[in-house]
Amino acid sequence: MNVCAITMVYRDYFALTQWVRHYSNQLGIENLFIVAHGHDPKVNEIAAGANIWTIPRDNLEKFDRRRNWMLNKFQSGLLKFYDWVIRTDADELIFVDPVQHGDIRQLLERQNDHAVFAMGLDLFESASDEPVDQTLPVFEQRSEAVITGNYSKAWAVRDSIPLMRHGVSIARDGKRTHSYVFPTGVYLVHLKFASNDDLMTVNKTRIALGRAELPGMPGVGWQKANNHAKRFFEKAESLKVTPWDEATTHAYDLILSDMKFSEHDGVIRSPGIPHIARTTLPDWFKR
Repeated sequence: MNVCAITMVYRDYFALTQWVRHYSNQLGIENLFIVAHGHDPKVNEIAAGANIWTIPRDNLEKFDRRRNWMLNKFQSGLLKFYDWVIRTDADELIFVDPVQHGDIRQLLERQNDHAVFAMGLDLFESASDEPVDQTLPVFEQRSEAVITGNYSKAWAVRDSIPLMRHGVSIARDGKRTHSYVFPTGVYLVHLKFASNDDLMTVNKTRIALGRAELPGMPGVGWQKANNHAKRFFEKAESLKVTPWDEATTHAYDLILSDMKFSEHDGVIRSPGIPHIARTTLPDWFKR
């Protein structure tokens, strides 16, 4: 079973450090593929031993569309050599419950479907947390999370099918072409809110791009990135803490009962529910 992981990054060094550490432990550094958006020696330093592809950053028009097209093509190419390709943003880490699945490889070995989804968790820096020490795994320093439908994404494929809008394309011309599975005990941890200091740094880039007035750029979420972050933390701190098993069981029921399918492009995705429950990660995330 050959499995690789691919991501794309621009100056999000905190997230990339965590991404490389996590997936190299799971898959081996030689099976990681990182698309650097612009030449960046620090990316080469953080990801030493991985496969780094550098693309130019001189034209940002229709950035999201071109980026997604490119990554889907890279993903399809890698499937000529790998059984499964994991594709996440640099601030997204996949975890599997070791009691249910063992590890990521063992989970994927048992799948007969073409794509796999995971439940989304926004890991966040609570009011009582110290700033993150980037030399250590973030899960040794953070344990508070909000379950979210927004990041309950498709993250792995074993066939040449596009990942789009946090989902996956499973139909074409009105006919079902591929299948997907949304197993219990599989989690996509989103690190965007895990370090306030790093979030403020990354948001400067997001705000500049969001306000660049170029066609096809990210929208209001980037234009007002700091306001978006402020609202997230206010909501997260206001939620009561629900025990892990209770929170995840409720979330699965809610998400799976309301999966969204687009007749237009055949994409299946999770419902965009932002704050399903606040919970505390079990200790096995630290291991």
